[in-house]
Amino acid sequence: MKIKFLSEDTLQDLRVNFETYKTNYYKKDDAWFDAYFKEEGRLIESKIEFEKPVFNDDENYMVSDFENVKVIYEALKHLTVSQATQERLWAGLSHVQMRDFSYYRLEKDLDKKNDNRIFSALFYKYNVKRSIFIHIIARLWWVGYMTYDENNKQNPYWLTEFFCSADFSARAVVFFSSNFTSNRAITKGILKALITLRDEGVAIKRDHFVEANKYLNISGGAMVLDLLEEDDVREMIEKRLRKVFSLEGVSI
Repeated sequence: MKIKFLSEDTLQDLRVNFETYKTNYYKKDDAWFDAYFKEEGRLIESKIEFEKPVFNDDENYMVSDFENVKVIYEALKHLTVSQATQERLWAGLSHVQMRDFSYYRLEKDLDKKNDNRIFSALFYKYNVKRSIFIHIIARLWWVGYMTYDENNKQNPYWLTEFFCSADFSARAVVFFSSNFTSNRAITKGILKALITLRDEGVAIKRDHFVEANKYLNISGGAMVLDLLEEDDVREMIEKRLRKVFSLEGVSI
């Protein structure tokens, strides 16, 4: 099948008239959505082929988020970064070809009529960099893209599994809010440092992610971080976290 984008007019209509249309979201009114998107000019069929993934709908999001990162990234690994930043792509998928997943992942928010979350989950509410890690489908792809380790042939999702192991939604926003974590080598270097500490028995929490980002922001004033290799970043972050959190084996 081919990916269907929302037309720009359709995207703006759904965004601007969300207050008018929101009852259809609460009711999961497929008849209304199907009729709406059948109108001429609502959708634009792209040339991008994909096989619709089979999403995991486990009640425990700590289980399903990791599995769904894998299936969406495998299905859409061929997207370019430019394509994957487009709101019309993710809004289209979440409203049309992957609407069932939207119902699943927003079930509690739809029941509670949590308008702010429904809107930010289906559209870009903030700037692009922040929004792609909040949109319920875009963030799956982006976490897959940023954490996929092509050098590990047996398990390229080992970093992804660690990242998704706790507090996925908040972790995605906090961790990828830094400009430095837009660099995949830096992202993977940080995750490898955290996994090393985890394997020593350290309970990795949000503070460890925040400190890693904070240290890179400071270091970025004195060196060009984009030139560092993954192992350089891993070593820097590991030493920093051992020092700040008074962990055994501090080597500096």
